[in-house]
Amino acid sequence: MNIALIIKSPAGMQLSLYDDSLALIESESFADLYTLNFHLQTLARKYRIEKGLLVVHDKGRNAVDLSIARDENSFFVS
Repeated sequence: MNIALIIKSPAGMQLSLYDDSLALIESESFADLYTLNFHLQTLARKYRIEKGLLVVHDKGRNAVDLSIARDENSFFVS
């Protein structure tokens, strides 16, 4: 299972994608949620990710949300 760590802050969003052995696959920054979500779905296709853990750290709310993405369309952050 791949792991996507998303850090949301007022300055933008940071995405780090890890494989099942926690090796970093990709890391990138985004200005808005629309672009981040589009990129997440393309990564699912690019790396043929069938299942992933989405870890979203919202610095503004000081909260962490976890969710399981089971297919390409569920790689989505709100």
